[in-house]
Parts: sequence; C-alpha cells; structure tokens
Amino acid sequence: MDKLSQKKVVVFGDSIMYGSGNGGKGVAEYLEEMRKMKCTKYCIGGARVGFQAGKSWIIDQLKKIIDDAPDCDYMIFDGFTNDCNIVEGKIQCDVPLGERGEGKDVDIYSVNSAKTTFTQCFEVVAKTLKKYFPKAKVLFVRPHKMGRRNAVCQKVYGDRAAEICKEYGIAVADIYNKTALDTFDEGMRDKYTGDTYGWGKGDCTHPSALGYTTFYMPLIISELEKL
Repeated sequence: MDKLSQKKVVVFGDSIMYGSGNGGKGVAEYLEEMRKMKCTKYCIGGARVGFQAGKSWIIDQLKKIIDDAPDCDYMIFDGFTNDCNIVEGKIQCDVPLGERGEGKDVDIYSVNSAKTTFTQCFEVVAKTLKKYFPKAKVLFVRPHKMGRRNAVCQKVYGDRAAEICKEYGIAVADIYNKTALDTFDEGMRDKYTGDTYGWGKGDCTHPSALGYTTFYMPLIISELEKL
C-alpha cells in the first residue's frame, strides 16, 4: 500500500514550489500526478521569507493557511531563494541574514514588517508550523546550486535554514547537497531549468519538467516516505 496516496498536503513558498519555470506545474502537481496526493497550493513566485516591500511574504502565506485551517497530513515549503538575491548594482542581499534567536520570542502575528531578517522570519515560520499544525509532518526543500545567485550567499542562507530546521525537528529535502543539480554549469542550466524569461537559455533557478522529475521529486518523495 502506498503510504502517500490520498494524503493531504499543503505546499507554500516561492516560484520553485509553484512551478514558474514549468508552466505552473510544480511540487504540488507532481505529487498529485506521481503519488495521488491531495494538494493545496499557497506558494507565490518571488516570495521572500523576510519582508520586502512589493513582494510576497511567506509569513502572509502562513497566516492565510492558519486562517483556512486546512486538514493536512503533510506541509512542504521552501524559502530563501529570493531573500539571498542581490539586485544588479547592489552589494547586499534583498533580505539581511540576521542572527540566530531573533525570532524565538516573536509571534507570527507580531512580526514587524518594517524591520525583519531572514533568520528571524524563518524561526517564526518553523515554530508556527509546530504550534498550529502539530500533527502535520513538515518538509523543507532546500533548492539546488543556482547559477543566478551568489555562491557564498546561497550556501550561507541555506545552511542557516537547515540549522533552524534541525532545531525544530523539520525534515529537509536537501537538493543542494544530495543531488548533482548545479546550474553554474551551462549544460545543466539549459537542460534542467526553464527559459522563463525568453532568453533562449535556462534561467538557472526555475526547474524545467526534467529538473523536477530528475532531481526534485525523487528526493522530496523519498523524504516524505521517511516521515
């Protein structure tokens, strides 16, 4: 018997969860297709874990999930792809990394959007999942090595996310460390990420259908089966 079939899943986060490089077919759709899971999708392209004006905020996605109170067996999310983005001409990431412990005493309904860091908000997300969805099995998806992000920044932000997940008992589907997907390599870029912007080449960030089915979904499903 397939332990995942007919299980209810909530998916939230950014464009990699959503499927922006693949016509909107992302993690939720593949889980429905491949394992007959029942998915509810809250992810939005461009979302940040920390607040940035004019961008989707993962804190708001999670508030909406709390308000909807969906019956779910699993929750899958990602986040930091856009937090560690550096706009051309700038030297700092869109959302500051921050320090451990900044979110420990902050409730999701009292986060001050005027001044947040990635670490603070990720800590808030982690403890909120445990508080409001104690029966759900939670999986964080750490994305691949992305050729359009500073190599040091994406490692630092990803390591921080993994560290917080470990503290809060959240499992990690570590695409970054446990698969070979590295879009600094042009061949992998064009084969495994979509031509989202019409550049005539892969965009480095958003998985194509082959990117999902070769790297993302096998590891995500494997980790779900362990929970």
